[in-house]
Formats: sequence, C-alpha cells, structure tokens
Amino acid sequence: MELEDAITVTKVNTHIGPLYILIGWQSKSFEIFIYQDDYVWKGKFSAHRLAGFSKNLQLPENEYIASIKRCLSEYREDYLYELKSGFFYWKRIQNESIIIEGFLPVELENSPNITRLDLIDISLALNRHLCNKVSNYKSKFENIQKEYQKCLNDTEEFLSLKVDMEKTLSKKFLNLLNLKKNEVVMLLKSSYKMQ
Repeated sequence: MELEDAITVTKVNTHIGPLYILIGWQSKSFEIFIYQDDYVWKGKFSAHRLAGFSKNLQLPENEYIASIKRCLSEYREDYLYELKSGFFYWKRIQNESIIIEGFLPVELENSPNITRLDLIDISLALNRHLCNKVSNYKSKFENIQKEYQKCLNDTEEFLSLKVDMEKTLSKKFLNLLNLKKNEVVMLLKSSYKMQ
C-alpha cells in the first residue's frame, strides 16, 4: 500500500469549527485521530463495524470502504461531519435528505501519542512523498514525450520515403506503359502497311 493510501490527513469543517483528521488505513478498518483545538479524539473503525454498515447501506464491503476513504480523505461539500457525544459521524447530503453513512465511537486522549506537531510532521512527510512521486511522473512523462516525438519523426520520415517510392514506381510504371503502348502502335502501323 502506498504511503498516501495508508495515511491521510484532512481538514473538515463542522458546526463546532474545523477538525483535522489523521487516519491510518488498513484493508477493512482504520484508526482515526481527530484534532479539535487542543483536544485529540481517538477511535477505531473495525472490520465488524464495516460489515454492519455495508450491509445496512446495501453495498459490498469493498465499495463501502472506498466510499469512506473518499469522504474522509478529502473535504467534501456533499457530506456533513459531526463530532458529538463521543461519536464522530459522516453523513451524505442527497436531495435535501441526510443519510448517515457511518459513525464510530471516539475517546478523548488525555496524553495523545500523536500531537498536533506530529500531525504537521506527518503532513510534511506526505507532502515530500507526493512531491517525489510527482517528480517521478514528470520524468516518466518527459521520457514518453521524447519517445513519442522520435516515433512521430520516424513515422513522418517513413511516410515521406513511402510517398517518394510510390511516385518513382508510378513514373516507372507509366514509362513502361508508354513504352508498351508505343510498341503496340508500331506493331499496328506495321500490320496496316503489310496489308
């Protein structure tokens, strides 16, 4: 699993103000840290909880976890996020109705293992990783562009040679055709003379 798929940091707006969410993703579960001002809330979304919610929403588990990743890995206008009474909720807004897509219990951490400063370091590390990835993609893209240009030039050269060969062959064919035509004309003239 890529780093950006394993850990996400997201800012979401709620009725109590902005929350910063750090999530450690696993295949069928995740651990969440929610930063609100000087408080840190921690929770775990288990595989059992995943199975229950996906069944209630009538979605296969892999589609449901992908949906959770989309709504918790980036702030989405079509979702409401809420932290209240020891639970964190994510709710989808659809046609003026609100669908609770998931929630999990969270506990206030008295001495959190991951502080807000650690959140900044994690964000910076993710940023460096993504910058390196972008740089690699740019390099690959430039190589592909060079290869494409080379292939394009080779193709244009081939087409030019092909056109030149076709013209030469056409001229030779016309010359041969004219030569044969002249021979036929000469034979016809000689046959008329003999008669």
